[in-house]
Amino acid sequence: MQNTIKKNDFKMRAASGDEAARFYALPPEQDAEFGCIGHVRIDFGRSGSEFWHTWHPRGPEELNSSAFKEELGEVVDAMRQNVLKNFSSMERYCAQNDGAISGGWAQNYGYVVETDNYQYYLRCNPVRGDYHAYLTCYDKQVQQMNQEPVVGVVHYYNGESAEFRDARAYLDTIREELPYRNTTGFRFETLIDDPQIRKAVDDAIYDLYGEENPRTVEEYELDKGMQMGGM
Repeated sequence: MQNTIKKNDFKMRAASGDEAARFYALPPEQDAEFGCIGHVRIDFGRSGSEFWHTWHPRGPEELNSSAFKEELGEVVDAMRQNVLKNFSSMERYCAQNDGAISGGWAQNYGYVVETDNYQYYLRCNPVRGDYHAYLTCYDKQVQQMNQEPVVGVVHYYNGESAEFRDARAYLDTIREELPYRNTTGFRFETLIDDPQIRKAVDDAIYDLYGEENPRTVEEYELDKGMQMGGM
């Protein structure tokens, strides 16, 4: 069942079973992987009709941008028209909609709002005497970057190394560092099985010696699945 929060047409859906962990505190490495920005802790007070809220940052400060803050305010305002209007409204909303999630000492309910750039995970805890809701916010661009495969990795004499998920940045680094490899100890390893990227890497090596790579992209296509190259 999908419910619509009318303001700005933010659509809210009930959580699926495999999303339960996203509504709770996560280890720092998982917060980073999912692009967590932070969460809003919400309480309706003793009367059930107040609205106390506190922001808890959980990610790099640069993710907490003015654009995010503006959209977060709009999402919260929209939620306050129904599910977060007051304690009774939240209790009724949870009873009438799907969204039961595991975790917590009492039955909690999870709902998700997804926009072009962000995901908002609302956990409702319809129990008096406790905090009543948590709204955890995630940056989709960070998620996308973390989900992209590692193109390659580079190493230096001093022990420094770096992984690249951006093919252009990886290729630019190879072109810039290859001429100085004897003094810097620069080494690289291509990890992605992409014929065009692998050819571009070899092109850079041939260019270093003033030669032209004799192999075509089609020939690299035939090598798919073989061990990746490096230097």
